Amino acid sequence: METYRVGIIGCGRIASKMEDESDEHPISIAGAFDALSNTKIVAACNRGSEGLHTFGEKWGVDALYHDYQRMLDKETLDIVCVATHPPLHQEMVVAAAEASAKGVFCEKPMALSLGDCDRMLRACEESGTKLLVNCSRRWSGEYQAAKDLLDSGKLGPLLHVIGHCQGCKPSPSWVADTEGPLLHDSVHTFDILRFFVGDVTSVLGTARKRIHHEFRVEDTSYALLQFQDGVDGVVISDELTEYERWDVELQCERGIIKLGFGAGVWRSQPIDFESGAWWALEPEILPDPIWTETSMMKAGQDLINCIQEDRHPRCNGRDGRAAIEIVMAIYESERRNNCWVDLPIGVQESLVDVLRAEGKL
Repeated sequence: METYRVGIIGCGRIASKMEDESDEHPISIAGAFDALSNTKIVAACNRGSEGLHTFGEKWGVDALYHDYQRMLDKETLDIVCVATHPPLHQEMVVAAAEASAKGVFCEKPMALSLGDCDRMLRACEESGTKLLVNCSRRWSGEYQAAKDLLDSGKLGPLLHVIGHCQGCKPSPSWVADTEGPLLHDSVHTFDILRFFVGDVTSVLGTARKRIHHEFRVEDTSYALLQFQDGVDGVVISDELTEYERWDVELQCERGIIKLGFGAGVWRSQPIDFESGAWWALEPEILPDPIWTETSMMKAGQDLINCIQEDRHPRCNGRDGRAAIEIVMAIYESERRNNCWVDLPIGVQESLVDVLRAEGKL
């Protein structure tokens, strides 16, 4: 059995530290590739020395670097994991592809502009590198079970979708110049809605600062989505609540599926009254997960399978780009005084930067 050599760029929370914060394992990138039988973490790169050496000791990695390009030049890596801040994703993914990596595991959001996404896609396509974007719910056995129920037609056709993504930053002190709740958190929402429903064709949204604080990005957003199959949706994203809430609700003709906060299934059932029959929602338990492995474990294995079978991951570069385009369409709608924006939007630059330059954010 071939063993794939793995290098990780960025040794922080999603790469490693989450493993010590959870009762569920593996939950980090390093945890997954350490657990897989046909991968070995052989190198790591990080800006800070303390974090780098802590990572090396925890995972038994001796080849430690501060310069990712030097790591790519010196190590023969089959898989490169990019777990850095999003502004660095594009250059690192392109460099990994140019170094002939067979696969790249890129943390979400894929990038901060569609131009950067396109450069990443082009580099990976030219080198034959499989690009995985870690919108983790794609690899959840619970979410796959919900999709199977939806696709079975037992609840009738899907009509509407609703999503909440509120207060989901990893700590109250989180500050970013480049990504607010839309790019940092709601890419998960938009990606999993595409997983359930399909492509978004039109967006109307807001991206605003309601409270004066140190954030240089939006703190609240409201978006209306139109999907290609006629389904419509609403997504509320903000960093205003002291509590954390993430959920999606799939409203069908004969019932509702809800995932995340308040998860469950509600099916329409007849209730007899003297005046006739009425229909009410009765609760049911969600179907059992299709698999029990963690999402991170399934994602790592998916990338290996894609390399071996020459296919694309469950969330590939095109999917990662599509989630970014929905976010950019929300920014563009704000820029146009909250008009509907049709996709594709054809804007390559970061619309966060454009809104700032125009004094609208």
